[in-house]
Amino acid sequence: MIKPDNEVIRAFSHIAQNVPAAKAYLDEQYYIELKRLPNANGSTGVAQGRCQVLQEITDLLNNAPEIVADARKGKLP
Repeated sequence: MIKPDNEVIRAFSHIAQNVPAAKAYLDEQYYIELKRLPNANGSTGVAQGRCQVLQEITDLLNNAPEIVADARKGKLP
């Protein structure tokens, strides 16, 4: 996944902090896809791709508040 710009990171931070139902839903979907991966019918590559995309989105959602806080403190690279 390409690195999102600051506006997108701030939006993910907002979702993580203010819309817990959306965050919980994406986390749940990631773990469901991960659990189904060993039993993927048809194209395993497609199932792996879904897991990878969901993992990257959930990681961004979980890390966004810290990234924004670090940016405010001037700690970004």
